[in-house]
Amino acid sequence: MATRDACAVVLAGGQSRRFGSDKALARFRGGPLLAHVLRGLCVAGFEQVAIAAKDTRTYAPIAEEIGHFAGRRIELLDDGHAAQTPLSGLAAGLRASRHARVFACAADMPFAADAALIDALTAALEGHDAAVPQAGGSLQPLCALWRREPCLRAAEELLAVPRPPGPRGILNQINAIRLEWADIRPFLDADTPAALQELGGQ
Repeated sequence: MATRDACAVVLAGGQSRRFGSDKALARFRGGPLLAHVLRGLCVAGFEQVAIAAKDTRTYAPIAEEIGHFAGRRIELLDDGHAAQTPLSGLAAGLRASRHARVFACAADMPFAADAALIDALTAALEGHDAAVPQAGGSLQPLCALWRREPCLRAAEELLAVPRPPGPRGILNQINAIRLEWADIRPFLDADTPAALQELGGQ
Protein backbone atom coordinates (compact mmCIF):
# COMPACT_ATOMS: atom_id res chain seq x y z
CA MET A 1 0.00 0.00 0.00
CA ALA A 2 1.24 3.52 -0.83
CA THR A 3 2.29 5.61 2.13
CA ARG A 4 1.01 9.09 2.89
CA ASP A 5 3.55 11.87 3.23
CA ALA A 6 1.84 13.13 6.35
CA CYS A 7 1.63 12.75 10.11
CA ALA A 8 -1.46 11.44 11.88
CA VAL A 9 -2.00 12.39 15.51
CA VAL A 10 -4.65 11.01 17.84
CA LEU A 11 -5.91 13.54 20.37
CA ALA A 12 -6.26 11.63 23.63
CA GLY A 13 -6.05 14.40 26.19
CA GLY A 14 -9.71 14.73 27.15
CA GLN A 15 -11.12 14.11 30.61
CA SER A 16 -14.01 11.89 29.40
CA ARG A 17 -16.41 13.45 31.91
CA ARG A 18 -19.57 12.30 30.13
CA PHE A 19 -18.14 8.84 29.58
CA GLY A 20 -17.26 8.31 33.25
CA SER A 21 -13.83 6.78 32.59
CA ASP A 22 -11.02 7.13 30.06
CA LYS A 23 -12.86 6.34 26.83
CA ALA A 24 -9.62 5.81 24.91
CA LEU A 25 -9.15 2.70 27.04
CA ALA A 26 -12.78 1.52 26.76
CA ARG A 27 -13.35 -1.83 25.05
CA PHE A 28 -14.34 -1.68 21.40
CA ARG A 29 -14.55 -4.80 19.25
CA GLY A 30 -12.31 -6.78 21.57
CA GLY A 31 -9.67 -4.19 22.37
CA PRO A 32 -9.10 -0.62 23.58
CA LEU A 33 -10.85 2.01 21.47
CA LEU A 34 -7.53 3.82 21.03
CA ALA A 35 -5.97 0.67 19.55
CA HIS A 36 -8.71 0.56 16.90
CA VAL A 37 -8.07 4.20 15.96
CA LEU A 38 -4.29 3.70 15.77
CA ARG A 39 -4.63 0.54 13.73
CA GLY A 40 -6.80 2.39 11.22
CA LEU A 41 -4.25 5.19 10.83
CA CYS A 42 -1.44 2.68 10.29
CA VAL A 43 -3.47 0.89 7.64
CA ALA A 44 -4.23 4.26 6.01
CA GLY A 45 -0.49 4.55 5.32
CA PHE A 46 0.57 7.62 7.31
CA GLU A 47 4.36 7.78 7.50
CA GLN A 48 4.22 9.15 11.05
CA VAL A 49 1.62 8.22 13.67
CA ALA A 50 1.47 9.72 17.15
CA ILE A 51 -0.69 10.06 20.26
CA ALA A 52 -0.95 13.43 22.03
CA ALA A 53 -2.04 13.25 25.67
CA LYS A 54 -1.62 14.77 29.13
CA ASP A 55 -0.17 11.53 30.51
CA THR A 56 1.34 9.49 27.69
CA ARG A 57 2.34 6.68 30.07
CA THR A 58 -1.31 5.62 30.17
CA TYR A 59 -1.25 4.79 26.48
CA ALA A 60 2.33 3.53 26.09
CA PRO A 61 1.40 -0.20 26.20
CA ILE A 62 -1.22 0.27 23.47
CA ALA A 63 1.19 2.26 21.31
CA GLU A 64 3.84 -0.42 21.73
CA GLU A 65 1.46 -3.25 20.87
CA ILE A 66 0.02 -1.60 17.77
CA GLY A 67 3.46 -0.44 16.69
CA HIS A 68 4.80 -3.98 17.03
CA PHE A 69 2.12 -5.50 14.83
CA ALA A 70 2.30 -2.66 12.32
CA GLY A 71 6.08 -2.84 12.16
CA ARG A 72 6.55 0.77 13.14
CA ARG A 73 6.88 3.13 16.09
CA ILE A 74 3.85 4.97 17.45
CA GLU A 75 5.12 8.21 18.97
CA LEU A 76 3.93 9.51 22.35
CA LEU A 77 3.59 13.29 22.61
CA ASP A 78 3.06 15.20 25.84
CA ASP A 79 0.74 18.04 24.90
CA GLY A 80 2.50 20.12 27.55
CA HIS A 81 -0.32 22.51 28.39
CA ALA A 82 -2.50 22.77 31.47
CA ALA A 83 -5.61 23.80 29.54
CA GLN A 84 -8.17 21.07 28.87
CA THR A 85 -8.59 21.64 25.15
CA PRO A 86 -7.88 19.46 22.12
CA LEU A 87 -6.01 22.47 20.75
CA SER A 88 -3.04 21.66 22.99
CA GLY A 89 -2.88 18.13 21.60
CA LEU A 90 -3.15 19.43 18.04
CA ALA A 91 -0.32 21.89 18.73
CA ALA A 92 1.82 19.05 20.08
CA GLY A 93 1.16 17.04 16.94
CA LEU A 94 1.95 19.96 14.66
CA ARG A 95 5.12 20.68 16.61
CA ALA A 96 6.35 17.08 16.45
CA SER A 97 5.39 16.44 12.84
CA ARG A 98 8.16 15.71 10.37
CA HIS A 99 5.71 16.36 7.56
CA ALA A 100 4.01 19.47 6.22
CA ARG A 101 0.54 17.94 6.59
CA VAL A 102 -1.00 16.68 9.82
CA PHE A 103 -4.23 14.71 10.06
CA ALA A 104 -5.66 14.95 13.57
CA CYS A 105 -8.58 13.00 14.98
CA ALA A 106 -10.09 12.40 18.39
CA ALA A 107 -9.35 9.18 20.27
CA ASP A 108 -13.05 8.31 20.40
CA MET A 109 -13.58 8.34 16.61
CA PRO A 110 -13.11 4.69 15.59
CA PHE A 111 -13.85 5.29 11.89
CA ALA A 112 -11.87 8.51 11.39
CA ALA A 113 -9.18 6.86 9.24
CA ASP A 114 -11.46 6.77 6.21
CA ALA A 115 -9.31 6.54 3.09
CA ALA A 116 -11.77 8.34 0.82
CA LEU A 117 -12.15 11.20 3.29
CA ILE A 118 -8.39 11.55 3.81
CA ASP A 119 -7.81 11.55 0.05
CA ALA A 120 -10.45 14.26 -0.39
CA LEU A 121 -9.00 16.36 2.43
CA THR A 122 -5.52 16.04 0.92
CA ALA A 123 -6.79 17.28 -2.44
CA ALA A 124 -8.76 20.12 -0.83
CA LEU A 125 -5.73 21.26 1.19
CA GLU A 126 -3.96 22.43 -1.98
CA GLY A 127 -3.58 26.19 -1.68
CA HIS A 128 -4.98 26.26 1.87
CA ASP A 129 -3.74 26.03 5.45
CA ALA A 130 -6.37 23.53 6.61
CA ALA A 131 -9.11 21.34 5.17
CA VAL A 132 -11.99 20.72 7.57
CA PRO A 133 -14.92 18.41 6.78
CA GLN A 134 -18.48 19.56 7.20
CA ALA A 135 -21.19 16.94 7.58
CA GLY A 136 -24.85 17.54 8.26
CA GLY A 137 -24.19 21.24 8.66
CA SER A 138 -21.57 20.70 11.37
CA LEU A 139 -17.86 21.37 11.08
CA GLN A 140 -15.60 18.49 12.14
CA PRO A 141 -12.32 20.09 13.32
CA LEU A 142 -11.49 16.95 15.33
CA CYS A 143 -11.16 14.99 12.09
CA ALA A 144 -9.33 17.39 9.82
CA LEU A 145 -6.12 17.99 7.88
CA TRP A 146 -3.80 20.84 8.90
CA ARG A 147 -0.74 22.42 7.34
CA ARG A 148 2.00 22.41 9.95
CA GLU A 149 3.61 25.86 9.95
CA PRO A 150 0.65 28.28 9.70
CA CYS A 151 -1.55 26.17 11.96
CA LEU A 152 1.13 25.77 14.62
CA ARG A 153 1.65 29.54 14.72
CA ALA A 154 -2.08 30.10 15.15
CA ALA A 155 -2.42 27.34 17.76
CA GLU A 156 0.43 28.68 19.87
CA GLU A 157 -1.04 32.18 19.80
CA LEU A 158 -4.39 30.86 20.99
CA LEU A 159 -2.82 28.70 23.70
CA ALA A 160 -1.20 31.81 25.13
CA VAL A 161 -4.56 33.34 26.13
CA PRO A 162 -6.09 32.60 29.57
CA ARG A 163 -8.88 30.34 28.27
CA PRO A 164 -7.78 28.76 24.98
CA PRO A 165 -10.52 27.61 22.58
CA GLY A 166 -10.72 24.31 20.73
CA PRO A 167 -9.18 23.67 17.29
CA ARG A 168 -12.13 25.45 15.67
CA GLY A 169 -10.60 28.70 16.96
CA ILE A 170 -7.70 28.37 14.53
CA LEU A 171 -10.00 28.65 11.54
CA ASN A 172 -10.48 32.39 12.01
CA GLN A 173 -6.73 32.97 11.76
CA ILE A 174 -5.79 30.84 8.76
CA ASN A 175 -6.84 30.16 5.18
CA ALA A 176 -9.08 27.13 5.74
CA ILE A 177 -11.42 25.37 3.35
CA ARG A 178 -14.57 23.49 4.29
CA LEU A 179 -15.12 20.15 2.62
CA GLU A 180 -18.73 19.02 2.39
CA TRP A 181 -18.90 15.31 3.22
CA ALA A 182 -22.12 13.31 2.95
CA ASP A 183 -21.01 10.26 4.94
CA ILE A 184 -21.12 10.96 8.70
CA ARG A 185 -19.51 7.64 9.65
CA PRO A 186 -15.92 8.96 9.98
CA PHE A 187 -17.13 11.55 12.50
CA LEU A 188 -19.10 9.25 14.79
CA ASP A 189 -17.73 9.43 18.32
CA ALA A 190 -18.28 7.79 21.68
CA ASP A 191 -19.30 10.41 24.22
CA THR A 192 -20.99 7.81 26.46
CA PRO A 193 -20.70 4.04 27.02
CA ALA A 194 -24.08 3.61 25.30
CA ALA A 195 -22.81 5.50 22.25
CA LEU A 196 -19.70 3.30 22.14
CA GLN A 197 -21.80 0.16 22.29
CA GLU A 198 -23.90 1.45 19.41
CA LEU A 199 -20.77 2.19 17.38
CA GLY A 200 -19.62 -1.37 17.87
CA GLY A 201 -22.52 -2.49 15.69
CA GLN A 202 -21.61 -0.16 12.84
